[in-house]
Amino acid sequence: MQKLRLTKEVRRIALVRISGQFADGMIQVSIAGYLLFSPERQTSASQIALVLAITLLPYSLVGPAIGVLADVIDRRNIVVYGNALRAAVSLLLLLVVLGAASQVLLALTILLLLGVDRFVLAVLSTVLPRIVSGKELVAIDGYLPTMGTVAAATGAATAVGISALFGSMTAALIVASLLYLISALIATGFAKRSLGPDAKLNWTATKSRAIEDVVQGISVLAKTRPAKYALLSITTQRIAFGAFTVASILTAREVYQSESRALAVVAGSFAVAAVVAGIIGVTTPSAVNRMKRETWLLILSILSAIAIITAQFTPALIALGLAGFAVTCAPGGNKVLTDERLQVTIPDTHRGRAFAIYDTAINSAVVIGAAVCALLSDYIEIFDLLLVVSLLTITIGWF
Repeated sequence: MQKLRLTKEVRRIALVRISGQFADGMIQVSIAGYLLFSPERQTSASQIALVLAITLLPYSLVGPAIGVLADVIDRRNIVVYGNALRAAVSLLLLLVVLGAASQVLLALTILLLLGVDRFVLAVLSTVLPRIVSGKELVAIDGYLPTMGTVAAATGAATAVGISALFGSMTAALIVASLLYLISALIATGFAKRSLGPDAKLNWTATKSRAIEDVVQGISVLAKTRPAKYALLSITTQRIAFGAFTVASILTAREVYQSESRALAVVAGSFAVAAVVAGIIGVTTPSAVNRMKRETWLLILSILSAIAIITAQFTPALIALGLAGFAVTCAPGGNKVLTDERLQVTIPDTHRGRAFAIYDTAINSAVVIGAAVCALLSDYIEIFDLLLVVSLLTITIGWF
């Protein structure tokens, strides 16, 4: 595997990411348990797609404009105060749930929390070229998201255990809030301006030029051939993840009527996906040192195709694990290389906007995958849909 020097900055950014994403996993399971697995909610494919659209699209639509801030505000402060805000909103979510507040207030709180969450994660990817360079950049793009994904899966499993033990998600939300605070405290160790950007803040100009800068960011992406095709590729492949999300939830609800067991099955299938993403993430840097990028991605795409086809002939729970492997094997390696392409080819002056657009594209792709399943699930078996969508998008993404 590609070696990465464990400098103080690398260790610090890793701890910030791990603690924050462990909390993310706990939050995501808490939200899923409340919205999709409550006994009073008999979730359908269209309802799952709607929940994904509500939670992913609003921030995604304004994300590129907000991403401009990452190119003018001290990114170290964004990570510190962003994590502190996540801690506060997690407690607010707890109060909203306990107080049985209106669905509108609940939706707004969830949107705020997920919006800040994705903005902080986008900034954490943006700052990596300030910490390492050269071949080490590919390595850190493999290791850090992998550790974050595994941390999120572990957090999700922890939240499921807490829910089963206490009969509610209250304790999970409190622990998540504390972890966000820890992440914020760790981030204070970075020196001011050490994470960029180099430009000084000009708030008035930023407000007036937000839309213009977004257009400029899209233009820079469109004109940068390696970044453009990398982004198109991973966006196409992420559609399969939306289909997998719908299929895993519906299958779990069908196999188990118990809320906690169904939630555990879904968490388990996503844990398999996280482990696969982790393995692919840490092996991709060394693999692309030995072969062409497209060759490595072709190998991963073939493995994904084999897994999703095999899933059609296995029991439901095994099929979920194979499906989790399929939708994270090829896209997992692709994401590592896409991150590196954007970091290397997009100038620092536009990198924040590029990653915000990146976030918008892949989240929109997940919603598209879920929507396709919602529209066709009444006519085609859900796993047959997953097969078709996954094979098509993984193949097109490779080309």
